[in-house]
Formats: sequence, structure tokens, C-alpha cells
Amino acid sequence: MDMSRACGSSSLVEGYERDALSQLARRTGIISIRNALYGALGRILLGFVKVLAKSGLRKDLSKLLMGEIFSLNPLKWGFFFLGLSSFRLLQRAALSSCPLLPVSEKISYLIAGCLCSLPVLAMKEETKTELCAHAFVRALRALTSRHVLHLLPRRLREFKHYDIAVMCMSSSQILYAFVFAPYTLPDSYRMFLSKTSMIDERVVRSYAGLVRHRITPELVDLCMEKGREVPWDSDVHLNICCSCVHNGLTCNQFSLSLMRNNIIQVGLPLYLPLKILTFVIFKYKKMMREPSRSLYRATTSLVSSTLFLALYSVFVTRYACFTAQRNIRGGLLFALVSSLVGIVSFLEPKGRRVDLATYCFMFAIRSFVLTQYRFGRLPCVSQSGIFPLYFTSIAFLFFLHDHEPAHLDSRSRFVMKMVSCT
Repeated sequence: MDMSRACGSSSLVEGYERDALSQLARRTGIISIRNALYGALGRILLGFVKVLAKSGLRKDLSKLLMGEIFSLNPLKWGFFFLGLSSFRLLQRAALSSCPLLPVSEKISYLIAGCLCSLPVLAMKEETKTELCAHAFVRALRALTSRHVLHLLPRRLREFKHYDIAVMCMSSSQILYAFVFAPYTLPDSYRMFLSKTSMIDERVVRSYAGLVRHRITPELVDLCMEKGREVPWDSDVHLNICCSCVHNGLTCNQFSLSLMRNNIIQVGLPLYLPLKILTFVIFKYKKMMREPSRSLYRATTSLVSSTLFLALYSVFVTRYACFTAQRNIRGGLLFALVSSLVGIVSFLEPKGRRVDLATYCFMFAIRSFVLTQYRFGRLPCVSQSGIFPLYFTSIAFLFFLHDHEPAHLDSRSRFVMKMVSCT
């Protein structure tokens, strides 16, 4: 009698689990298709922006845009979001599909993380690396918050500006890499830094060469273009770079001019459309209820972001002028001073600072590893090692989202909630 009751209750539990799994599968299908469409449309819009930035309003613009639509990129990003959205179903299936070989909850998260991350393998190597770095940085922040922060002394636990500290470290590595090790930065990010600096990249390469007592082809080309005598001594005074860039202006006058041009030509064209889209898409209802207050906040946000970008760009140029006028050479000193530019992020609100620090730290880690590998201090990270790091980070983020969401930053919680099927 007791055995029959046990068998009956066991079958009821199994039936309930099957029903719950089938309901989750239907819900996952709907949300996955929605997120896949969002991902594909987002990639198409990003492709449009890239085409317009590179080509402008040319006659064959429609052909370029159609080529972007019918490329494999929207399909790849659609499958990427489809995979992330299926995590919950895969984790539940891994937990309940093996009655003979029980799987622990943590192992089920790892299995689901591995399976839902498979679409990443179809991405280009550079995109795959950036996605891995992004997930790893988010997971590292959560891991530190969960396992490290409580071990620190009280004053360090209560410190509220770790985002600034991370921004300073990231700025040091990124700006050092931009000048002295450009091969450690992705081409797209390096081009963005070059555009925001508004300095001819030949000048940057010339400065980096002279600091290391080398005459570079870029310096020879620059001197011939400006009608100046080509230096043949690698110990030539560094102020030759200043004379090639802003002849007739002092370094301070040039920096102020550069800051004004950066605000008008780079900051406003970059942030104005972005802020408008953000407010229209995410804050439309609030904008209709409180138009004057929303307009004030939008204007303040635009000014702070534009000013941050201008100061971030001009600071390093002004320091390069300072070292050039005094003939100070040394890459390590350049890296140390460049860390100070991270303090400029105080202009941004707290949430934006956290996003900036996370975004920059992603490129800083990549650059640091490649730089140290070049110096022979770290082993090379192969592409085969990137995927395990990526899916482990994804599994850890989902695990924290389900059990301890307070350790995740707001942006990670938003993305986890968007792709979750709970």
C-alpha cells in the first residue's frame, strides 16, 4: 500500500515536472524569437550607422545598405540572442532529464551556459573576443562583490568610488596602448580613439618612435609633407612633434582649440542622436508627463558626456605636448600620468560611470594581456580558451541573477531579465 502510494506520488511529481517543462518550452520559444528579431534588427541598424559613417551619402548607398541587410551578420546576432534566451530551458532540462545520473544545480548552469553559448562560435574572432571580455568583466565584478569585498577592511568596504579607480587603471592601459602598443587594441576601437583625439595618427606613431629613440617612417613622411628637415638622429628633441602639429600656436592654445573642435565635431554628433534615441525609446512616457524636467536632464546628460569625451581626449594630448617641450621620454611615465584622466569620469552620473568603467576595463584587460605576452611575461591566450571562459562567465551571471541578484550591476540585471523566461 505504501509502495503504491509512493509510486503514485512519484508519477505525479514527474507529470508536474513535464508540464512545467513544456510550459517553459512554449514561453522560451516566444521570448527567444522576440529577442532574436531584436538582435537582428539591432545589428542591421548598427550596420546602417557604420555604412553611413564610412561612406556618407553616396550614390551607391542603397546597394551598401541592402548588402548589410542580406549579410550573415543579422542572422548571427539573431542566433546569439536566441541562444541566450534558451538558457533557462536548457538549465531546467539538464537538471531534470537524467534521473539515473543526477546533475547538481551548479553543473546544470554550466551545461546550459555551454549550450546557449554555441552561437558565439559562428562570430568573427574579434567579435568573439570582445563578447568574451565583456561577459568576463561583468562576471569578475560580480565575483569580487560576492567573494572579495566582505574580506576587506571596513573603510575599503564602504568606499563608493571603485568605478573611478577602475576607470583610472583602464585609462592608463588603453592610452599607453594607443600610443605605444596599438596592435593590442581592436581596429574599430583604435580608430575611434584616433578620431576622438583629432590628431593625425602619423604624429602619434612619430611621438612613440622618438620616445623610444627611433626615427619612424611616419615622422619622415610628416616632415617632408610639412617642408621640414628630416631628422636622422634618434635623439632629436621631441618638440619636433609640436612644430609639425600646431606650428604658430602654443601648446595651451592648441589644447583649447582642440577641445572646442572635439565638442563641436565629435562629441555633439556622437551623443546628440544617441541621447535623443535613448529618451524616445526608454523615457518617452516620463518625457510626456514632465517635459521641462526631462529636457533639463537630457541637456545635462548631453553636456556632461560631451565634456567628458573632450577632456578625456585633450588631457593626453596636452601631456604629450608637455613631455615634448621638456624632452621627457618614457612609456611607463606616460602610462602613470594617463591614469589621472579617469578622474574626469566624475562628470558623469553614477550609473553611467559604472558602465564606462566596465566598457573600458574590457579593452584594458585585452590590451594588458597582449602587451604582457609581447614582453614575454604571460602565455598567449588562444581562441580555443576564449569559449570556455565565455560560457563559464555566462553561467555564473545567470546563477547570480537567480540566487543573489544584488551582486549584479543594474545593466547586467536588465539584460538577464530581458533574456530570461521566468
